[in-house]
Amino acid sequence: MFYAYPRNHSQRGDPSTPPSGLMVQLAPQRSRNYTSVADIPTNDGPGQVKAVDDTAADHASAVDLAAIEASHLTNTELTAKLHDLLFTDQQVSVYQLWEYYVKLRERSVSLAPKDLAQLFTRMSQSQGTFGLEKTRELFDSIDPSERRAVHYACTVSAALRQDDLRSAIGLHAEAAARVGGGSFGTSLVFKHAVERANWKAALAVWRQFGDHRRMYLAESSLWAEIDRLPLPGLLEHARKAVEFAISSIEASTFDEAAPARKLAFAVVQRALSVHNADFDPFVQADLVEKSQSIQQPSVDLFRAAILQHLSLGVQNSEHSQWGLDLYQTARMNPSFVPDQELLHALLRRCHDLRSSEEMYYILEDYRKHHMEVPRHAYLPLLSQLARHGDIDVVDQLSREYISRFGAQDISVLAPQLLHACYRRAEVDRAIGVIESLQQKHGYIPDIRAWNTVFATYSRVDDCEGAMRLLDRLVATNVKPDSKSYGILMGMFAKRSDLAATNELYEQAISEGVNPSFDMISSLILALATNDRLDEAERMAENALDMDLDAPPRKIPSLTGDHTRTRMWNILLGQHAMKGQLDKVFSLQNRMQEAGIAFDGATYAALMQSLCIKKLPTAAQRILKVVMPKVGIRPTALHYAIVMSGFLNVKDYPKIFSLQNRMDRQGIKPTFSTRNTLLRAESYMDEKDYFEGNSDHPTFEASRAQKVLTETLDHLNPMELASLGPSKFAQSNAPNVAFQTSYFPYMINLYGRKGLFDKVAEMYDMYISTRQKLSPDVNASPPVELLSALMTSYTKAGEYYEAEKCWQLALEKAQHIACKSDADISQAGWVLHKYRFFLALPLTRHMHVLAATLRIDEIGPLIKSLQQAGFQLSTHNWNKYVQVLVQNDRALLAYQICEGKLMEGWPGWQRFGHEVNTKRRIKKQWVPRSWEMARPFPHYETLVYLASAYLTAQGRAYGVGKELVREMEKVAPKTVEAVYNMPKYDDRIQNLLLRRE
Repeated sequence: MFYAYPRNHSQRGDPSTPPSGLMVQLAPQRSRNYTSVADIPTNDGPGQVKAVDDTAADHASAVDLAAIEASHLTNTELTAKLHDLLFTDQQVSVYQLWEYYVKLRERSVSLAPKDLAQLFTRMSQSQGTFGLEKTRELFDSIDPSERRAVHYACTVSAALRQDDLRSAIGLHAEAAARVGGGSFGTSLVFKHAVERANWKAALAVWRQFGDHRRMYLAESSLWAEIDRLPLPGLLEHARKAVEFAISSIEASTFDEAAPARKLAFAVVQRALSVHNADFDPFVQADLVEKSQSIQQPSVDLFRAAILQHLSLGVQNSEHSQWGLDLYQTARMNPSFVPDQELLHALLRRCHDLRSSEEMYYILEDYRKHHMEVPRHAYLPLLSQLARHGDIDVVDQLSREYISRFGAQDISVLAPQLLHACYRRAEVDRAIGVIESLQQKHGYIPDIRAWNTVFATYSRVDDCEGAMRLLDRLVATNVKPDSKSYGILMGMFAKRSDLAATNELYEQAISEGVNPSFDMISSLILALATNDRLDEAERMAENALDMDLDAPPRKIPSLTGDHTRTRMWNILLGQHAMKGQLDKVFSLQNRMQEAGIAFDGATYAALMQSLCIKKLPTAAQRILKVVMPKVGIRPTALHYAIVMSGFLNVKDYPKIFSLQNRMDRQGIKPTFSTRNTLLRAESYMDEKDYFEGNSDHPTFEASRAQKVLTETLDHLNPMELASLGPSKFAQSNAPNVAFQTSYFPYMINLYGRKGLFDKVAEMYDMYISTRQKLSPDVNASPPVELLSALMTSYTKAGEYYEAEKCWQLALEKAQHIACKSDADISQAGWVLHKYRFFLALPLTRHMHVLAATLRIDEIGPLIKSLQQAGFQLSTHNWNKYVQVLVQNDRALLAYQICEGKLMEGWPGWQRFGHEVNTKRRIKKQWVPRSWEMARPFPHYETLVYLASAYLTAQGRAYGVGKELVREMEKVAPKTVEAVYNMPKYDDRIQNLLLRRE
């Protein structure tokens, strides 16, 4: 007998012999190129033959014709005829074959061994029961001493096809005892038992195989048919085998259960060694977990399961992540010692997936188990850790590499060091890296290295520093390229400094630099942020026919022209922030017409416009249905947009549901999603307090405080390496936006409640956080935090402290909002993008001026701000009018309201029945950032003006009449709105209009 694996397994040892110990050495990987039963051959031994026709329409006719033909043939002729029929490629009726055989047997003529074996094969492979039954009859007619392996194999096959496992096992046992070589259906019987979960039968065959393999079955294959099963089914069978072993252990002694355990691990081994075939990761996870319950976790068990996931390639990110997660689980077992091959496979996959967390584990395992990092592992480790922004580890690995292998690869190491600085937004350290490498190793930075430094300047919005570097490079004859100018132009375009952006573009052209995609995108952004969207759209249209340099990196998941996607996303984003949903749809249709690919930012713009229109459910459908359908994986930004949409409509349970969905999808939260969660939890805190569900007598933002505490406990400076756009970041650079995205809200919340101890606590937490994240510990707080502090100080009556915050805000504005090369002593020095930069602190400062009886300073202050280029928001103008009324400046209040707030007043009739008027006013007049340039009077403002009107009417006859006449003269629309204002039994009207 012989024992042979399939051809693609010929180079590996046989792992199927039951070992003496309990640990099972798993087999090497086996590729699986098919996944369906249709691809599986059915023979087990003899060569593959065509199936014969076993469904003759007229059985009697076929037999009669064969009998008549046989009667006219001599023995030699009949034998030759049967031989030809047995080995023909044509279909032949088994009735005819059997009749010829019977005639020869009646004449006492024996078939040659080869012909007899082929007759067995033909009969056992027939489609009907006749051939299967005759196979057993043919087998019984052979003397036991003359039976060969092929006879047993065919008879076993026929029995199994009739689902007669008991007979098949008996035949197999007989063959094992009698036959000296060949394949006699071992793998068929074993497969049949496994597929039907007849584990006792499978165990019997497996033990027979183990008992006789050394003596009789050295070349037989127990696993030939098992190996042909599709992987999903094979994993399921392996799981059932483990369950059988578990039940055997529970029902018997250790010694009695040992064979069942060995069998289970042998099946597990075969299942996990199959590669390149898709499977259900949950089934495999359950299999691995249950396998550990019947034996101590084996290195080989985890290794095989991990490699099976990784074999599906980087395109299958789900399986890759399962493999990485399983690696982390395996590391918790002290006996797990990963070999270098496994670590290298994990390293490549982490690098391909840009997964940083596991890189630290791999680095630790190299040093722990193999003493040092192999040379080939340094570059992927450095590349991924640099992307993660871990400067210190990247620097340490670079020094280690140079000490071991020399500095000849410094040109490869330097970009990784610079990229780490870029991700962390640390400009000074990037400059220091270049200078250090120049001094120690003679490194000569090329323009790509300097472009990384330019990009780092961009991350902290340091335009002045970037321009100084540009001058330095020009002075040293280093020629900037299109990438350099693209980065520089982008910095000024983000600031809406159109003049500087155009100047840099002209400089690049004059130096012979061909326009690039980034350069044109920057021009479009500069126009868009200056509200010149029509010009920006025309430029994007013209760019469709331009020959541009340095196309962006191709993203495989995008279909269409991806090179111009960013240009159009800029337009989409600007219209989305204005809530212009129709325009967003129109631009996306134009992108489709032009063959421009959609990416995550494209869908983010659409989702943003829907959320601004208070349609977060529609945005959520894009997140859950549309994006997965087109193959674009949602990011934390997409979740943040939808979560903030539900925040605007106060649907807080949807926010918590989306947060849970992020966790299930393995998407790490960002400060954008945490901020939304923080706000949602604070609203729930206020709800509990006002409804009496709080355990505290005073307001305690316990839920929001918990979110903030958990965030700070897990605070990691490397989150600065997140390059994607973020909500709540405003115009701040990453190193500022990260540390201040939470505190202004919490300080403002506690300040409005008069909880000044909590305000002080929050500010102390801010200071400690800033020291942890930012190297510039002396920098003043951002304007959002200054505004929140002003609220608290004003509430506490600490007007001097509030005024100091206002002065800091002015200094901040002069540094951030100033045009390049502008003189702040001259008019118009404020960039268009920052025209509302002082809107928040200005409202608070008006409170301070009114409280300190300096109301007359507000007008000149507003005039000076407007001359500089700042604009007042809707809230600023309304607050100014209210302050004027409160300080007996009614006529000026009416003038301001008429000139600044009433231009677009639609009249009370717009809001329908008066029962719904107040609700609709509040709903439609909530000031949004994109409405700041379209002021409207607030409901409270009109009530204040009405109180002033009534007061004027109640004064002494002559004075009051003259004041009313002046009001009607300078502010006719305002007077009409006040006169026709509906009456409500609410707090503000009862208070200001003295209504009982």
